[in-house]
Amino acid sequence: MLKASNLSVEVDKKIIINDISMEFELGKNYCIIGKNGSGKSSLAMSIMGHPKYKITNWELWITNTTSWNLSPSTLDLIPLNPDERAKLWIFVAFQHIPEIKGVKLFEFLKTTYDAKHGTATSFLSFKKIVEPFMGELDINRDFLWRDLNVGFSGGERRKIEILQLKLLEPKYIFLDEIDSGLDVDAFKSVVNMIAKLNHKENTFIVITHLFDILEKLPVDKIYILEDGKIKEEGDSKLIKRIKEEGFNQIKK
Repeated sequence: MLKASNLSVEVDKKIIINDISMEFELGKNYCIIGKNGSGKSSLAMSIMGHPKYKITNWELWITNTTSWNLSPSTLDLIPLNPDERAKLWIFVAFQHIPEIKGVKLFEFLKTTYDAKHGTATSFLSFKKIVEPFMGELDINRDFLWRDLNVGFSGGERRKIEILQLKLLEPKYIFLDEIDSGLDVDAFKSVVNMIAKLNHKENTFIVITHLFDILEKLPVDKIYILEDGKIKEEGDSKLIKRIKEEGFNQIKK
């Protein structure tokens, strides 16, 4: 379980997350929704450890399982850097995926794979690992030798993120408004690929202000954020209420 209790976050001395408590249990999916500026993306970045976000009040824990072979069984995430949190099976799919010139996709994928698994995979061994996944996702193998995301379309960038999910197999996966930069067909394709990755040993946390993705990736619990606070929480019935009444009519 990934758990945040009484989490408060500031950026430039402005409170953007105010005393939030949430739990994410493996095998269940969640949705964090709200209007633009409600704190959805800031919450994901704070949990991932982005240095821009200053946590001023917190309890942020990840509970181990025996299959992870880690000790102690419950770990405090606050002292950990983003790379250390990533090794604890946390992954954030960014709303806006950056271009990184000078870093080849192959180098990036191999480095993250080796760091996650504590290995030093050979060039040929990693090619044998990554190329079948690229075939499944219909990614041109020539992309491996291009600079990371440079000149890639929105759909191609999302496919590269899904490729990372296949390689790293994270447990807690934040999808931060992944419709950004995608046309309708590309979005449907990406959502279908993501839905195929969902199983009882991982958890998707969908951050959105739209609901199309939930047609393919059902969720067990929904949190509505407003002004950095939880306005309401409940099951999928909340989506129907929001569609009918709008955010403003949902009670505080």
